[in-house]
Amino acid sequence: MLSLTLGRIYKNTVTKTTHEGDTKMDRATRFGISIPRNLSKEFDETISRLGYDNRSKAIQDALHDFIKERRWQAEEGEFIATISFVYDHHTGDVTEKLTQVQHDHDQIIRSTMHSHITHDICCEVLIARGSKPDLQKLSDKISATRGVLTCKLSVLS
Repeated sequence: MLSLTLGRIYKNTVTKTTHEGDTKMDRATRFGISIPRNLSKEFDETISRLGYDNRSKAIQDALHDFIKERRWQAEEGEFIATISFVYDHHTGDVTEKLTQVQHDHDQIIRSTMHSHITHDICCEVLIARGSKPDLQKLSDKISATRGVLTCKLSVLS
């Protein structure tokens, strides 16, 4: 369903009214930035290619990523992350070792997904929540397991 949104701004408060008459109050701060023209052009081309409707959402996403990266570097707080890895399940006892690593870290693993890519190769994705040291330790243990071909830790928030 297509929903038309009209906006009015009152001292950093944005009132949104949909065509159905619903009203939502969102706090928003408006600010201007100065950037080189070539950077602005490249940014606009990139967000257009990615399907963004406007600069505001793209800048919000970039700010979230910037803050998340700084928190990660400073090891502040808890994070939600995925750990994706590919392994050859015919290599020794890799399956049993990976299962044991996951059981050893069950306090931070929230969910797992396993997929057979080929007859020999499997892919797993873990969703985990924990501190940077705990997430990094889990990822490192998986990566160091004989038979694991690749492993990537991706921090989501």
